[in-house]
Amino acid sequence: NGGAEVIAGENIAVLGNLRGLAHAGAKGNKKAIIAASKIECPQIRISNIVKEIEKEHLEQEYKFAYVDENDQIVLE
Repeated sequence: NGGAEVIAGENIAVLGNLRGLAHAGAKGNKKAIIAASKIECPQIRISNIVKEIEKEHLEQEYKFAYVDENDQIVLE
């Protein structure tokens, strides 16, 4: 929920909607992923990479986040 934080050295999998802060790969693992029924949080982090999600984009059905070859977080 909003205000909650999940920090993991590896992957994060949420069985439900993700609304709080999620930081996967906190120990530097850029191959970590974030998966949820729906990602509804304004910011996610994988390793040292931060992605701000604009309010208008939160309406989309994002379920998966990972880092691509350009060190950018991709939401699908």
